[in-house]
Amino acid sequence: MKHIVVDLEMNKIGKEHRNIGCTMETIEIGAIMLDENFQEISSFRTYVKPEYNTRITSIVRDLTGITYDMVINAPKFNEALKMFSNWCLGVDDDIKIYAWSDNDYKQVSRELILKKYDISTIESKIFSNEWNDFQEEFDTELGFDKQVSLSLALDMAGINFLGREHSALDDARNTAKLFHVFKDRELFDATLSKIAEAMRPTDFGTSLGSLFDLSSFAVA
Repeated sequence: MKHIVVDLEMNKIGKEHRNIGCTMETIEIGAIMLDENFQEISSFRTYVKPEYNTRITSIVRDLTGITYDMVINAPKFNEALKMFSNWCLGVDDDIKIYAWSDNDYKQVSRELILKKYDISTIESKIFSNEWNDFQEEFDTELGFDKQVSLSLALDMAGINFLGREHSALDDARNTAKLFHVFKDRELFDATLSKIAEAMRPTDFGTSLGSLFDLSSFAVA
């Protein structure tokens, strides 16, 4: 079994196209493939040329560092997604796909319809089923009832973020590092198990989670 951690960066669709039922377009796909021991064995990255906006909004540009010059010659969504699926399916093994939250899969699902992507039979294992929501799995295992941001989760696991936040590949790689710690029982016990223990309700009905307001860390 190979584990694939995916991250997307998106840009707003131009106002003149807002009636198409999709408000964002993918402009970058980043992914990390892990082996059975949760070690990185391959990576994927491509920018994606937007088709419903001729600029990158200032908010997205400042957040991601992506400019229109960086995407103008990039493959469009359908070609980029085919490149991604070929990469995923290029291993002679089963694959399991994860993303931090369910937003990335929802975005891909909308664009599949918008841009009339023809899913082949073999690609159905990638695009016809929801990707695993690692954020939800992390929150549930540790006992959080509110969504925890990736940066906070990394801090909990003692992982320093390397690269630029909101770079699809860097976000995917750091999420994959967290996934390794989370799935490796020895690493989990050395780091996150103490937090999970503190989050469990005591005989008095309280826990560490009840003493702190985590709403500021909630992310979509």
